[in-house]
Amino acid sequence: MNNNLRSTIEKIVANGAAIVSFDYPDKDGAIKRRNGVIGYKPFGHRVWGEHESKAIVVSKAGNEFLTVKTNNEDTPTGHAYKSFNLEKISNFTHKGITV
Repeated sequence: MNNNLRSTIEKIVANGAAIVSFDYPDKDGAIKRRNGVIGYKPFGHRVWGEHESKAIVVSKAGNEFLTVKTNNEDTPTGHAYKSFNLEKISNFTHKGITV
């Protein structure tokens, strides 16, 4: 569990929604830069986990995920709601500060 990243995320979303970016491995293993908005009021029930905050979802297996409204998706709107495993996130950036 990445406690430093989780703590940083919780501090960010305490003030509401925020734009963040981070590196995350794609399905083919290549690292892709992701960006989007975190800190939305939790939405919907997740079959695989429960929201613990406005940004963090904990799976039934105990893994922690960051819920993001992404901005760089191949969808008609360019947005999608996705969850990213905290353990796989690197180079997390918010307002020029990197964790």
